[in-house]
Amino acid sequence: MEARLTGTVLRAEEAQRHLEERERDLELAYEQAMMLQSERDRLRVGAEVAELQVAEMTRELVTLRVQRPSGDQEEVIRLRAELLAQQTLARSLQQIVTDIGRSRSRSRSGVSVSRATGASVGQYLAGSTSRRRNEEEERRRQGEGSRGGGEMLPPPDRREGSGESGGGQ
Repeated sequence: MEARLTGTVLRAEEAQRHLEERERDLELAYEQAMMLQSERDRLRVGAEVAELQVAEMTRELVTLRVQRPSGDQEEVIRLRAELLAQQTLARSLQQIVTDIGRSRSRSRSGVSVSRATGASVGQYLAGSTSRRRNEEEERRRQGEGSRGGGEMLPPPDRREGSGESGGGQ
């Protein structure tokens, strides 16, 4: 009788340990699910920002087509290329968000890759926004100089002293 009772107690203790391990596993899975949901939300916001940038660049491209002389196509070509890059980025981000939404479980290394991708996307978006701001400021400055005379100043690399204007001879 005592041996049976001891065996039952040992089985109960083993079951208790098993339940505690299972509880820890569930807690870790829950934490990972919350991290993935947070990552998905962050990427969704990044995709929305990229889509807004695409829309803004599309409007800017339309404006440039209307305002720029036909001979100045380099800027339009550059903006088209940047627009295509932004559209590709937006599609990639949307695909990542979709993939994360479908994923139910993921290894820790997968989360690290996702974080690295998110950081790279964030750096790209920050650089793109800053570059666009600088270019807009340059265009505004050029536009202010052209209001009185009705013509736009040439880009900075074509102004006096650059060798292209012929004013230094």
